[in-house]
Amino acid sequence: MYGIAYSILHNVHDAEDAVQQAFLNIANNFKKVHNIPCQELPAFIVIIIRSTSINIYNKNKHISEFTTELPEEDIPVEVDFFENIDYEQLITTISKLPDSYKDILFLHYVNGFSCKEISKLLDIKVENVWKRIERAKKSLKKLLEEGE
Repeated sequence: MYGIAYSILHNVHDAEDAVQQAFLNIANNFKKVHNIPCQELPAFIVIIIRSTSINIYNKNKHISEFTTELPEEDIPVEVDFFENIDYEQLITTISKLPDSYKDILFLHYVNGFSCKEISKLLDIKVENVWKRIERAKKSLKKLLEEGE
């Protein structure tokens, strides 16, 4: 956890703070974390420490939110689109997404965390979680359509 935090923050004290904050986030949500299968736990912990480190980095740079700007579209991405895609192709395409999108998809769809729970774990607003899920699905759909 410290290695991941240090690779993002490049500062010993901030990396230590990130590890401590990540442990607090995990402890505060222990009932939900306890249900994650053992083989998925390391990936979950990486997501938490990465997100915590990015939050600290942004606070240090006086940036209140970490977002990736994508063109806004009013058309929601339908889940039905993804049901017709080959599983292996879907997994390969998800791996091409930015980490913030992969993390959100992993927490929400694989581990079954609600947007509110993800918000607490990643220390971001619930609205940001919803927007990241929406943007991740749009990016994923675009990549899948380009690959066809």
